[in-house]
Order: sequence, then structure tokens, then C-alpha cells
Amino acid sequence: MSATVIDTLRFADRLKEAGFEGPQAEGMARALGDELAERMLTRRDLQEALRPIHARFDAMESKFDARLDVVDARLDGMDSKFNAMEDKFDAKFDALRAEIGSVHRELSGKFNVLVGVMALGFTLLAGLGSYNAVVPRFGPSTMEPSETLQEETKLPVAPSSRPLAEG
Repeated sequence: MSATVIDTLRFADRLKEAGFEGPQAEGMARALGDELAERMLTRRDLQEALRPIHARFDAMESKFDARLDVVDARLDGMDSKFNAMEDKFDAKFDALRAEIGSVHRELSGKFNVLVGVMALGFTLLAGLGSYNAVVPRFGPSTMEPSETLQEETKLPVAPSSRPLAEG
């Protein structure tokens, strides 16, 4: 059963209006309708022709979905491995952070000791400088204590401490 492509009755009426005889117009309308019906593609014909193609697409889609399921499973496995590696990395990083903290505390203690020693050294140096500024000095040429020092200390100068050149 072929589908009606054109309205043959309306086509025949138009031919009659154009001046064709009734049987001639009807015959031409039927002939054109038959020709077009044989050569025209209808929506049903197209759907029927596309049915195997749709079936192949459906089969390909199901294969593609199956392969995607396999890929998803592999990715899930990789994801769990990465999570395990991340946990190990976090544990090692935390251990390293703790070790760095321990070394930092140790070095801070040593640095504090060094600062203390340096402060003590500076204090001693300042003390020696102060002592040197206040301590009695010997005269420049005789290497004997100055007279003011002798008077202050009231100690006699021993003869052996005099230079040999005087003698």
C-alpha cells in the first residue's frame, strides 16, 4: 500500500480549470500520483530504512557503555591506590615535620647557649677593658710603678726591680 503523495483530485480540478478535458485531467492526475508514489520516499519508508542503522548504533552504544564500565572500574582502582599513596605521603610528611620541629628545638637551644656564651664573652671583654682602664700602669721608660702608685700603696720598691743600667 503506497502512501498518497499528492491530492490527485485537487490536481485534476486544477487541470480542468486550466482548460484540460475531465477524463484527460483525471488520467494525468492519476498517472502523476502513481509515478510520484513509486519514486517518493515517505516518512515510514525512511523509518524502515533507518531501523538497521539504529540497531547498529544501539549495539555500539551498549559495547561503548560496557567498555566505559571497565575504564571506570580501573579508574576507581587507581583512585584507591592514589588515596593510599596520599595517606603514606601524609604520614611521611608528618614524620618529617615532627623531625624538623625536633631539630629546630635542638638548634634553638644551641643558639640560645651560643648567644649566652657570646654575651658572657662580651661581658668579660668589657670587664677586661674596664679593668685595663683603671689598673695602675708602669711608667713608660722605667717599667716601674709610677710614684703616685707607690705613694698610694705605700709599698717600698725592691732594689732588684731597678734597672741594671743604674748600678
